Order: sequence, then structure tokens, then C-alpha cells
Amino acid sequence: ITPDDAMTVTFDAKACDMNPYFPSAKSCPSGALHVDRKTYRPTFDPDKCTGCGVCISNCPRGAVADR
Repeated sequence: ITPDDAMTVTFDAKACDMNPYFPSAKSCPSGALHVDRKTYRPTFDPDKCTGCGVCISNCPRGAVADR
């Protein structure tokens, strides 16, 4: 992904159902979306996000979006 193709991905924790199986995390190639091992809650690290957008189509609740 080139910088021109990258999306600005956001994670809305209020829209998330906090499912520990978090399908978007499983699809995230950079590990930006992941399940916190201490809380078992979906977590987003924008510094790790490459903006590929794979996670957006895998979020059943719409908690992950392109800004």
C-alpha cells in the first residue's frame, strides 16, 4: 500500500460489541487491531495501522471505519 492509497482507519469502542473473537483483529495484517491479552477487549493502535482497510469489511458492527 502506498501512502496515497492508505485509509485513515478509526475504531469506535462504543459501537463495538466487545466480542473477544473480534473478526477485524483476525484480519488485520499489521496487528493494529488486536484483542488485549489482559482485558480480552478489542483494542486499536493507530501507530501500527497501515491503512489497508481489510478490517473495515470484517467488522460486523461498523465499529471500524475509514475516517
